[in-house]
Amino acid sequence: MLNKIDRTSIVQKYKEGLVSYEKLGLNLTQVLELLLIESEIPFLSINYRIKKSDSFIGKIEKKLYVDPFQEIEDICGIRIICYYQSDIDKITNLIKKELLVLEDQNKGEQLDFDKFGYRSRHFIVKIPQEWAQTPNYRNLENLKSELQVRTVLMHAWAEIEHKLAYKSETQIPKEFRRKLSRISAKLEESDEQFEEIKSQIENNKNQLVKAANESKKFDIDAEFNLDNLQAFLDYSFPNRKKNLNETSELFNEMIINKISLKDLITGYNKSFTYLSEIEDEDAKVYGQPGEPLWVQVGAARTILELTNDNYFNNRPEYWETNILSSIRDKIKIKKT
Repeated sequence: MLNKIDRTSIVQKYKEGLVSYEKLGLNLTQVLELLLIESEIPFLSINYRIKKSDSFIGKIEKKLYVDPFQEIEDICGIRIICYYQSDIDKITNLIKKELLVLEDQNKGEQLDFDKFGYRSRHFIVKIPQEWAQTPNYRNLENLKSELQVRTVLMHAWAEIEHKLAYKSETQIPKEFRRKLSRISAKLEESDEQFEEIKSQIENNKNQLVKAANESKKFDIDAEFNLDNLQAFLDYSFPNRKKNLNETSELFNEMIINKISLKDLITGYNKSFTYLSEIEDEDAKVYGQPGEPLWVQVGAARTILELTNDNYFNNRPEYWETNILSSIRDKIKIKKT
């Protein structure tokens, strides 16, 4: 046990270092968020916490640490919650590429198949030496952080498990062990099934795009759903930026305006030769001549403005430009 002098001294040193750990947690959280967005890895949240002094002292006493500021590696803890198991691997690669990884543990590999518990990926990291030259990370190069990466379902289990306050399987009453073990197994199975569904969705979209590329036309009779709409955009505008949230907004707009996927495909076939002309005019207005201006959904909306009266009339007035009206006349679509 720490004596009174030791405790006072360690707590004082701990409090003096809190500003640095807060700075580290905040900056690492922000940079990880930017890296995930740049890498197009979806995530639910990234949060950090700094260990409280009572918890810090308790860990020293429990583990009998003699050099606690080096031996305790989770004073700053950061948790990344993602959606799919495959995203954990992507995030792992990103962490290893961008940070100095001192330790990497896959908690799932440490559990027997019939053991109660759940898994996540844990890292002990430091910032790269070159980061310490920038103001945000100055004097933080020797501080360690613990990173945890888990899926939403892993997080749900861990939070509930924490609320139940069982620290080990032996603490659990026998009548509850089997039930909790089954719940854990179901959550793990659900995680795997979500991953399978995600993979199947991607495969179906890729097959649609592949078939369209081979036949030089998109299946006009394809069911109108979000995945097939995205597949059409991927086929028609492969070099433009895509965003599933924006595609979802377009899908809802089409539903409201009673526009089918067949209508969009037909409209594309009628108007795609005019799109570059309209985009060039828009680029002049926005000061980007010669550069791609639209994302996938922007190009699709322009098609609907050109070929669907109902959609065109429901758009804000600033979209009713002379060039749109002129080209609508060219493709014999009259504004109502």
